[in-house]
Amino acid sequence: MDMKVAAAAVVILIVVVAGAYVLMSGQAPGAGGGLPDKVRLGVILPLSTASYASAGQEALRGMKMAVEEINANGGVLGRPVELVIRDTKGDPNTAITGATDLITKEKVPIIIGFYSSTVTYASMNAIKNYKPLVFVLGASSVKVEQLVGMERWFFHMHPWDYHRQGTVIEYFLNHMKEVPKKIFVAYEDGVYGTTSYEYFVNLSREKNAPWKVVGEAFKTGSSDFSSVILKAKQENPDVFYIVGYPGDYPVFFRNAKENDFNPKLIFIVAPEFPNYPKDIGDYVAGVDVWSPYLNTPEAKAFVQKFESKFGRAPEYWAPFGYTAIKMVVKAIEDAKSLDKEKLIEALEKVEIKSPLGTVKFKQTGKTLHQVVDRLFVVQWQGGKVAILYPEEYKTGELIYPVPKWSERG
Repeated sequence: MDMKVAAAAVVILIVVVAGAYVLMSGQAPGAGGGLPDKVRLGVILPLSTASYASAGQEALRGMKMAVEEINANGGVLGRPVELVIRDTKGDPNTAITGATDLITKEKVPIIIGFYSSTVTYASMNAIKNYKPLVFVLGASSVKVEQLVGMERWFFHMHPWDYHRQGTVIEYFLNHMKEVPKKIFVAYEDGVYGTTSYEYFVNLSREKNAPWKVVGEAFKTGSSDFSSVILKAKQENPDVFYIVGYPGDYPVFFRNAKENDFNPKLIFIVAPEFPNYPKDIGDYVAGVDVWSPYLNTPEAKAFVQKFESKFGRAPEYWAPFGYTAIKMVVKAIEDAKSLDKEKLIEALEKVEIKSPLGTVKFKQTGKTLHQVVDRLFVVQWQGGKVAILYPEEYKTGELIYPVPKWSERG
């Protein structure tokens, strides 16, 4: 072989290997020595198209609030923080492309965000060989936990299926004056809904719950759920439990009213989106991971700031996004570096006060780094939320059975 060609080949090989090392080690330019002029954090969320884009938009509002506060106080290590944002559009392929771009092109030290279990599962599967440092805000399906929960580079905010369904069953079984005899579960047919339904059925059986469970899958984002409503009406359940996304619930309630479907209670996941009083009305109950009605100093301060900025109360994705940025920036401050291993070590030790309470990463189930594992049961009453469970946060009693549609104003 020609010596010049051989020498060129060796140079190319060295460059390729060096580049692969930088990529696999997660080091952005300047991470090993001096820091870059700006600390750029990767963000990937559903911001358009998807039925749950409102949640992604809310999380981004919280993130931007945190960045504004941090930069107003000098940034981190004397550098301003900047968000490098990608929109998943609720589509797995778009999310994979966006996440890969943040890793390989933008070379951000960490990616914060994700939302649905289906999209997150596909994304983690596609990018796990890079071993990127990620802080996933959403994704409650244990399929995601089983895939990456024990990876040191994976950090997780949202409760898992077993946290949520355990809370729901505990409330139905031990905190309602009248235990339901039949529960109809309508669940979205993706990873999130199907694993939620499976957990609810299996945990009900493990707890020897006296109710009968009937289930029906649906396609999230549909414009009409009358067929599901009519099947539920035929079953005549005490509780109609919907496991879906924000855009699904107003459609379900409209169809329930149109078809005069009157269960004793309609129960949903994450019932505190600010437009629900207008779109759904009173009496809807559900399980949530946070409430703007919590009477804690940090929650009240965050709600006041959010209301002054946006003219309404926040939904829980706002404090999720806000808290995630604060935890990551604290880790960067403590590590004094953007090096992946140093950031992982710093994140594992982070503990801060936040709107969610005092937060830190802890091991739970099959997850090395979990933040939230406590949930609340709430109900809309008179245009405000009453917290029903846990007892130490309780502000009201469950209205059950709820008035029929014909009896409401």
